[in-house]
Amino acid sequence: MVISCRARRAREEPQFVTARAGEAVVLGCEVSHPPTGSQLAYVVEWFRSGMSMPFFISFRFYPPHVDPEYAGRAMLHGVASLRIEQLRSEDQGWYECRLLMLEQQYDAFYNGSWVHLTVTAPPTFTDTPPQYVEAREGGSITLSCTALGNPKPVVSWLREGETLGDSEKYKVSDGRLTVVSVLREDGGVYMCRAHSPQGEVVHTTRLLVQGSPHIVKPPLNITVNISQNAFFSCQAEAYPGNLTYIWFWEEDNVYFKNDLKLRVRILIDGTLIIFRVKPEDAGKYTCSPSNSLGLSPTASAYLVVQYPARVVNMPPVMYIPKKMTGYIRCPVDANPPVTWVKWEKNGLPLRLEKHPGWSLMKDGSIRVTEVTEDSLGTYTCMPYNLMGTSGKSPPSTLVLKDPPYFSVRPGAEYRQDAGKQLLIPCAASGEPEPPTITWRKIVSSSGLVSCTGRKA
Repeated sequence: MVISCRARRAREEPQFVTARAGEAVVLGCEVSHPPTGSQLAYVVEWFRSGMSMPFFISFRFYPPHVDPEYAGRAMLHGVASLRIEQLRSEDQGWYECRLLMLEQQYDAFYNGSWVHLTVTAPPTFTDTPPQYVEAREGGSITLSCTALGNPKPVVSWLREGETLGDSEKYKVSDGRLTVVSVLREDGGVYMCRAHSPQGEVVHTTRLLVQGSPHIVKPPLNITVNISQNAFFSCQAEAYPGNLTYIWFWEEDNVYFKNDLKLRVRILIDGTLIIFRVKPEDAGKYTCSPSNSLGLSPTASAYLVVQYPARVVNMPPVMYIPKKMTGYIRCPVDANPPVTWVKWEKNGLPLRLEKHPGWSLMKDGSIRVTEVTEDSLGTYTCMPYNLMGTSGKSPPSTLVLKDPPYFSVRPGAEYRQDAGKQLLIPCAASGEPEPPTITWRKIVSSSGLVSCTGRKA
């Protein structure tokens, strides 16, 4: 691109030229000698508005004088034109070409000519936030982005493709973005965009929110058979991610349970493994991840252990009152529930149909409508469920005892003045241990009070 500047007695109209930063431009200044046709010696000078001294001076074959700002970039092009390479945004401005004739006098403006150079430049960042920025949950964070270019670029902030503007959550001004009351969901990628007709540049920053863990995969209820291994998964997310997991059985740390601590393991991803489960391991298990920031969340699930029906705590002696309804019980523990109980009496299978008034209850107990001497004997029971049985119970001997009876009965009626103490006697006897005595008041017009004696 060439702009001519002819030496003449009247100043030419200003010329305008536009070039892009990084490119080269030629500011032309052509020389026309006086009409006499003689070639006069002259000096080429280039001035820039705001500079009192020429930044470029050239005279014949001597090396030109060049200001340090233009060193290596400014040189003559042709007779008097000026070529500027590697244009910078700061090169923009007014330039003047002057020719100084050494052997003839001309007026002061004989050789003057003005050129305005406009240097366009795509946006470039001069200040950007780090690639990763940390913020505490509940606090605020400000991200700053500055860009230069010609024309001046517009700086905006985007998240997930949406331009951010002033709101309760975001404050945007002059390339600054403030995230107010940072929440976990505010974490992610934020994009700073500087754009102008000359192009655009973008810079991304990932906001990392420091806070307590968040459970993303809570444990689920599981059912396993006895002696199998149980697995509870529990996964959490947090920043920083130095997570540790604690597991609880009911309210106790699993490592503090004597029978459990040697059979559990907690993996680095939060998984709890219970080896060779026992029926006693059933219950609620709670996962609690922590990274030492804020409160640790919790999530719970239940372990169900299936096992064959078994007899627990069968008493060596069973006491049943004579001539009353009694129950010969088989203390069963089973999961799934018991489906049938096989009884033996004195080492032989017990056939209930041969005993009038005897029946098998749903829980496996035998109901005897009226207990007599015929009930005496040694009993064993063997419970079953869908998983089978754990075997026969220890023998239990049935012993008949007299039912409780009153040794002292309350009177039929008592009278006492209001505000005074009234003592009503009541005592009972029985075997194998004294019966429990309870009182209840029968609400009626007469205000009766009854005493009841029963075995514990």
